[in-house]
Amino acid sequence: MRYYVISMAILLCAGCVAQPKPEATLFQRIGGLPMLSRLSNQTLDIVSKDPRTSRSFEGVKMKTLKESVTNFLCVKTGGNCVYEGETMKKSHADLHNTVAEFEIMVDVLRERMDANGVGTREKNELLRILAPMKYDVVTD
Repeated sequence: MRYYVISMAILLCAGCVAQPKPEATLFQRIGGLPMLSRLSNQTLDIVSKDPRTSRSFEGVKMKTLKESVTNFLCVKTGGNCVYEGETMKKSHADLHNTVAEFEIMVDVLRERMDANGVGTREKNELLRILAPMKYDVVTD
């Protein structure tokens, strides 16, 4: 009986030991939906007015695009959002985006992350997630 009580006490205390806290997702570390919304809004405001990239945004409903990009970033960073837009390849197929246009958008996003105080680790993680999409966005 004594052995049983000691064994039970050990088992119960094993649950008391501090478990390592799971690491926060990129979504959480970057600042959640408010930060992703700010980044997408600011980036799209800039590139939609820049003469080097504005042609891709002609006739686009910017409010809808901003919401879609925010949800896309939310999903890609581990947030609990729903992205209902097209694939990157399909949504950019007829735009004939160039490498230069893609790089301008990345530069603006990087600058916006810096301006909004996004940490280096988080900035690099997000850029690594987005980098492979270049092959779906650039068609010329």
